[in-house]
Amino acid sequence: MKNHFRKKTAVLSLLAVILLGGTAISPKQAQASPEPYIGEITMYPYTYAPKGWIKCEGQLLDISQNSVLFSLLGTNFGGDGVRTFALPDLRGASPLPNVNYYIATEGPYPSRP
Repeated sequence: MKNHFRKKTAVLSLLAVILLGGTAISPKQAQASPEPYIGEITMYPYTYAPKGWIKCEGQLLDISQNSVLFSLLGTNFGGDGVRTFALPDLRGASPLPNVNYYIATEGPYPSRP
């Protein structure tokens, strides 16, 4: 059980470093926003993706239709970098049953500190 938790923590830390350009934010520094930043990852207890979100299942997306999200993720999780890129695959990483990770596909571009 501890190894599973450590794996999840490592995956989330890696995502924070990648998405924030090498700077991890501690939970005490994080602030909720009324609108998610594009590329923000959160958990929802839904069987469907809410509007503006996609489940993080490692699927390939078209760069031409998701250019802003591609500018944040690049090919860190897969894709050819010409026509496609992949989302992180966080299936099975949720600490709760029936809760999944979703990534925001809409919203303001995150600024760098």
